[in-house]
Amino acid sequence: MKNLFLITFITILAFTACKKNNERTTSLPYDPPGATITTDKEITQQHKRTFYFSSDGLFISNEFEGARLNDVYRIEPFVYEAVIEPENAPVNNSAWYAFMTWSDYPQTITLILKYKDGTHRYIPKLSYDKENWFPLEDERIKIDASKQTAQLELNIGYDTLWVAAQELITSSVYDKWEDELAAKPFVEKREIGKSAGGRAINELLISENEAANNYVIFTGRLHPPEVTGFFALKSFVETIADSSEIAKEFRSKFNTIVIPLVNPDGVDNGHWRHNIHGVDLNRDWVKFNQPEPRAVRDEVNRIVKQNGKPHFFIDFHSTQEDVFYTMTLSSMLDDNLTESEKEKVKEGYELVNKWLSNLQKRFPDYHVNIVDTLSKKTSPTSDRWFQKTYHIPALTYEVGDETDRQLIKKIANGAAIWLMKLLNEKGTLNRTLAKSGL
Repeated sequence: MKNLFLITFITILAFTACKKNNERTTSLPYDPPGATITTDKEITQQHKRTFYFSSDGLFISNEFEGARLNDVYRIEPFVYEAVIEPENAPVNNSAWYAFMTWSDYPQTITLILKYKDGTHRYIPKLSYDKENWFPLEDERIKIDASKQTAQLELNIGYDTLWVAAQELITSSVYDKWEDELAAKPFVEKREIGKSAGGRAINELLISENEAANNYVIFTGRLHPPEVTGFFALKSFVETIADSSEIAKEFRSKFNTIVIPLVNPDGVDNGHWRHNIHGVDLNRDWVKFNQPEPRAVRDEVNRIVKQNGKPHFFIDFHSTQEDVFYTMTLSSMLDDNLTESEKEKVKEGYELVNKWLSNLQKRFPDYHVNIVDTLSKKTSPTSDRWFQKTYHIPALTYEVGDETDRQLIKKIANGAAIWLMKLLNEKGTLNRTLAKSGL
């Protein structure tokens, strides 16, 4: 009896330890403290208003989607300090800012960006219509990292000038782009959930074969400032939806799921990193405390329950340089996997290597920067969840903050073409094996 009790007790302990290990999460090297705690955190909303400095005839405003401007002070004639604060802290240094300005008469002002809990990262982008953007000249920017400031020289006139860390790609821009794609007969737009702030989380389904049960899945904009990641996703998806023979064949074999804007609240509120609950959404793929990653998970689980088979996953992000964050084979294999699962993982690993190798050959003058992901098996990131859950290739495609926008489009287009080619070959092989009963 004592032996039976002891065995039962040890079994319970082992199960509990295993469960705790499976639920354990580890941060990435650059994460600030608390990044993997994904329960709701308090944020400070910025006060939306328009400042008017009558002595200089100058207006500065944050009354638009995507704005980030916490306060403005006049230091002396034509010299101002703008306070830029994150939604909450600690936070990764993605110091987002966006405001608009105009004046009663043409003038040149000095505007000092004063950061709290961060330092200057993004070269200011300027626009007179919020659609066409150009960078502020280097000689008009003076950065003082010790004071956490960036001094800008701006020419202001009667017309509104938008100044932002990156191009303003807010939820309304996404809606327009999604609707344009959904006008194609093989593209369907649908809402898969709501954000914490009640905004729609939309999905695009691209397919020309209702019977197809193979899926590739793309997500984007988990982190609000990462606009260049959207540019890559946009080009990638438009290539899959174009009229080329490769794309047509791909759409006959694979369904593409695109969830381009996972964090609409953070984007529209001008957040540095988090959602409206103050949480990094790319650290919530274990606990799923936040509705945004939960909506993605539930949609993929719904597809799988209907016999859908995920084959490939990419999460589009931005950082200081172009990077394909892939996973080592050893970090994907586990003793608990079956032999067939291990074989599936190995095939996926080889597919990624072949894909990126072909991409490098297509663009010999461009460095396809392949880096072993900084995440671990216990990292609570989107790519790790997809890889561990479905044993498929999953990676993070990072695009440099200042990478030339036309180059982003070109490389993403080529990456989409090569991925479709390889998956088309895989789809043909799978059909042949199925017909042969293998």
